[in-house]
Amino acid sequence: MKHIEEFYLFVKVIQEGGFSHAAAALGMPTATISRRITQLEEALGYSLLQRSTRKLRLTDEGLRYYQRLCGPLQQLEQATGEIRGEEPDLHGLIKIAAPISLSNTLLIDLLAEFSRAYPMIRFELEQTNDHQRLFDSEWDLVLFNGDLPKRVPHAQCIGQIHYSLYASPLYLEQRGTPHHPAQLAEHDLIYCWPYSIWQMRNRDGESVDIGEQARFTVSQSQAAVQAACRHLGIINVPRHSAMTQLKSGQLVPVLTDWQAGQRSFHLLINNRDFAPLRVTLLVDFILKHSPLLQPAL
Repeated sequence: MKHIEEFYLFVKVIQEGGFSHAAAALGMPTATISRRITQLEEALGYSLLQRSTRKLRLTDEGLRYYQRLCGPLQQLEQATGEIRGEEPDLHGLIKIAAPISLSNTLLIDLLAEFSRAYPMIRFELEQTNDHQRLFDSEWDLVLFNGDLPKRVPHAQCIGQIHYSLYASPLYLEQRGTPHHPAQLAEHDLIYCWPYSIWQMRNRDGESVDIGEQARFTVSQSQAAVQAACRHLGIINVPRHSAMTQLKSGQLVPVLTDWQAGQRSFHLLINNRDFAPLRVTLLVDFILKHSPLLQPAL
């Protein structure tokens, strides 16, 4: 088939995250790849890529070609490698988007561990709380927590993020340690959006809603953690948000027999049917190693 090499180069540019990365992976000059894809676009009569200094975007026609070509070319590469007795080619770029707090804590830890097993794989991580940006189709993988937006019905719920209460040892020494949620009315509370009401429950089925006036309100869990480390009060955040401070002793758990809320944790693979092996391996790794996959109380 005419232009099959150019189509292969086009797919590699998308999979590798740009012309220069594809050139490095294929051992070809960047200018050569760019020129051959331009020739392909001229032969087809329309653009496949929107080029800018910051990033590449697929045109509508480019996306259709990529979706049709990615699977067969990936299978051909895999078959060729198997015939030659080669291991799967685990290098290239994975483009990920995730909320700021989640990516700064849990996700960074998971990617660091994954990188030790696959050192040739690179990552581009977009940290954003903007759902319009978060669900842009340019990402290979999207991780997010909370309610599932209607526009992403194919996202997979892979667990629950459990919230718990924490405070600094000095704060508890000065103000006392509560032994029941009802005693929180006597304490300074630090609220973090969206939880201005804490829905507490224990294994015995008892539930208590806490809606006392907050001493301090923030919009990011990491800010709440820092406020608690400065002895301003008791916080209600996911355990992964406070893991470093718990290990160092800056914070300690409060009311450990009670769960203080939970949010669903979702994973979305864009173009799931055409995802490179490196993406599916990362997804499997997250499913296996994520501490979020916990049973509810």
